Amino acid sequence: MTITKKHMISAWATFFIPGVYMALWAGYVPFLKARLNIGDDVLGSMILVLGIGSIISMTLAGKVANRFGCRFTVVGGNLVGMLATVGITLSDTVWMASTSLFFFGLGMGLGDVAANLQTLLVEKMSGRKLMSGFHGGWSIGGFIGALLLLFLLNTVGLSIYGSIWGTIAGLIISLFGMAPGMLSFGKDESDEKGGGSKNPLSFHPIAIIFGILAFISYLVEGGMSDWSAIFLNTEKDVPIERAVMGIMFYHIAMTIGRLAGNAVSMHVSPKRIVVTSYFLGAIALGIIIVAPHSWALASFVLLGLSLSMIVPNLFSAMGMQNVIPMTQALSTATTLGYVGVLAGPALIGYVSHSLSIIAAFTMLAGLLLISVGLSSYAYRLIK
Repeated sequence: MTITKKHMISAWATFFIPGVYMALWAGYVPFLKARLNIGDDVLGSMILVLGIGSIISMTLAGKVANRFGCRFTVVGGNLVGMLATVGITLSDTVWMASTSLFFFGLGMGLGDVAANLQTLLVEKMSGRKLMSGFHGGWSIGGFIGALLLLFLLNTVGLSIYGSIWGTIAGLIISLFGMAPGMLSFGKDESDEKGGGSKNPLSFHPIAIIFGILAFISYLVEGGMSDWSAIFLNTEKDVPIERAVMGIMFYHIAMTIGRLAGNAVSMHVSPKRIVVTSYFLGAIALGIIIVAPHSWALASFVLLGLSLSMIVPNLFSAMGMQNVIPMTQALSTATTLGYVGVLAGPALIGYVSHSLSIIAAFTMLAGLLLISVGLSSYAYRLIK
């Protein structure tokens, strides 16, 4: 099969579209909390239900894509996720909202694993490094989704419900428009080792070690997103209205790094990118911890650039190896990585409460340093 520009655009859209409606969900959270009149504890439990749905579907997504193809799994997963987003806005009880969030997580998990699997197959068939740029589509989708929601609410004057429903309708049309360019299969015919296993996950050292690396990477990413502004405000005496600049610098750098990642991968080996990125990430976090606030703010740029290329290259490695089935390896790494997304903010909060937020950030820097050696060993396993 020859990979065309149509396949490339459709594969990029499978990251961009969920990025948009994930931003819609994030923008609706304050409205949901006010509508249901709930506290942070109840909201946190509801979001945990979302995570449970995602983890369940991620463990099964590889098998589903293997049997029914990437196109079916991507379209089906994202359709469930978008309809669940509408369901969340229609919910007027905690039970209804939690049920919708569970299906939101199910859809997101299916779509996420299938999108990464599709990219791995497209990479193999095209002979090009594409994962980083496609992951950049998620970041751009999140930015566009948030910007569009602000525009519809504040400039056009639509209600929050009309803004979300209208955007979802456009995304569903776009999803079906992109579907013909998605892969109708979900398996590399040359990827046969262990193909008879009925287990959707793999417990092979390759899958586990790369999964642990994904866990640490997502844990740090999630922690930075939720706690960087608080850190700058409480530890660096940065005014709260300026403290958000740290996360803004971080996300902009992350997006730029992912968009540039494909070009970098043409000249630098994946192992060197990952090992160096973990090391630079630890250095950046160290500067953020010990330096004055101006240097700390600037170091969020280095941190974002450092972390941006790690996860795409870890997922690409699941396609490079020929020891275990690609779908099993990807499902395992994605599931462990998503556990990091869920655990990261909570773990930082626990350590901050028990010790200090500086201790929590130091812990993250230590995990990145440990990942330098672990990633070097992991890439030797797939040679």
